[in-house]
Amino acid sequence: MNSQAEKLSQALATYIRPLTFPVALKFLKDEPYPMKVRRPTALGCKLTLCQGYAIVRKFGWVMGFDMEDCACGPQLAYFGAIPYTEKQREGEIIYPIYAKTLEGAKKAEALLPRLPEGMYDRIILAPLDKAEFEPDVVMIYVNPGQAARLIQGAAYCTSEPVTSTASGRCACISEIVAPYLKKGFSFTVPGGGEKVFALTADDEMIFSLHGSRVDDLVEGLTATHKSGIGRYPWPIAGIKVTPAMPDTYKFLDEMAEEKFGKKT
Repeated sequence: MNSQAEKLSQALATYIRPLTFPVALKFLKDEPYPMKVRRPTALGCKLTLCQGYAIVRKFGWVMGFDMEDCACGPQLAYFGAIPYTEKQREGEIIYPIYAKTLEGAKKAEALLPRLPEGMYDRIILAPLDKAEFEPDVVMIYVNPGQAARLIQGAAYCTSEPVTSTASGRCACISEIVAPYLKKGFSFTVPGGGEKVFALTADDEMIFSLHGSRVDDLVEGLTATHKSGIGRYPWPIAGIKVTPAMPDTYKFLDEMAEEKFGKKT
């Protein structure tokens, strides 16, 4: 396992305890896969990228995506694998499905970050604890309580809020493109495509980080856990106080006090 991947994997297992494997992703250009992979075509079909990392995080497989393996045209365009067209730039592929007006659709498209065209020709995805490469991006599927701890850990070193570019579609942009381009952290609520095709659960959200920010996140998680400002599972103060019981139970409380004495 890559040393950075190992460091982050151990910290996540200790402080976050995600239900599925964190996913390490790396862009490759004119180079072979750094470890043995399963490709979608070997399964007899094309897959969306989000289906690929669903397989990684739930099956523990290492997946490789060449361009011809991907079943999602918009993802290929946003990731620079194929040209970003004028039709997309004008908002025509999302109006009227995702936008009230064509002008609004054009604005929505302009606000989404994209990777440079031709930046890569294949992608490798692996469970973080199996990754034999230094990841460009790490994605961690969590519930909101776990996400809060990851945000605390990230903000500890950066002193900056963790932002999201969630738009209800093409969540891979917020999950991968945004943290990759800004070399930082991101979180998002999965969009319709990922929920329909990759079966992402209703209580799951995604926290992502650029590979260069592993040390910051590990330091932040460790420090904020030690200080006690946040821990997962979250400690609940209410379990340390006497609960309010229904009035109909009062006579039983009085019987208990008479027999055992009143304790304060």
